[in-house]
Amino acid sequence: MKYLEEKTLSWANAALNEFCVGDRVINGRLECFSCKKAGQDKKLAKSLELLYQSTSNSNDVVEQQQNSTPSSNCASVAASNNVSIGNLADSNTRKLLINLISTMNASFPDYDFSDLKPEQFHKEVDMRMVVNAINTQLAEIVEMDNVGFLEKLWESIVAAIAPTDCEVYTYIPDMDGCSDPFSDGTLWSFNYFFYNKELKKILYFTCMSRSAVHDINGNDDDEDDDDMVCRSEDDDDDDAVMEGDWEDGA
Repeated sequence: MKYLEEKTLSWANAALNEFCVGDRVINGRLECFSCKKAGQDKKLAKSLELLYQSTSNSNDVVEQQQNSTPSSNCASVAASNNVSIGNLADSNTRKLLINLISTMNASFPDYDFSDLKPEQFHKEVDMRMVVNAINTQLAEIVEMDNVGFLEKLWESIVAAIAPTDCEVYTYIPDMDGCSDPFSDGTLWSFNYFFYNKELKKILYFTCMSRSAVHDINGNDDDEDDDDMVCRSEDDDDDDAVMEGDWEDGA
């Protein structure tokens, strides 16, 4: 996935970089990627395609075997194939899943999302609900005297990706032992993918909130309170800013 610089999003990325809200820190960013693959992306896409085809074929065999058993068993097998973004037997679903995983790998190069399952992604059917969900999570920023923040944010998103022409997907982290940026010490997080098929382009909007005293090991250490300073709109100090747990994926 090729990173696409969108100047219209620069201010939002700056605003969402370690924004302090009381005893919590919000980290977020919006990045655009081309769906055109090259180099390692092609290798990953090929390996995942082979894996998904194999998985799909195995499921087909199981389903055929279950067709000769009572209907109650058939129902359970059918349910296992009802993934949120489609069935792996569908080439379009496989392509979509590869694009979403490749986007996350590009944005978070220190993590490998190749093992993510289709059921960890949801397709959003109502854009209004997406807008409301994002606005609700970011409402605290607005309360910090950032009047007009949300309006400007959505104007920038419209300019970058034309969301009304997009399919929107969300990633649901697996909080049980999953090693990713969203599962360790995170109070809340969201991950939205605005996929414009016509432009062959994805806007990835990821954001998380953590305790301001959450250390690198995922522990809350009150002794570090005096050493941890957060950036806020009203903070005129030049003290050290808390180092983030993620790197810029650009």
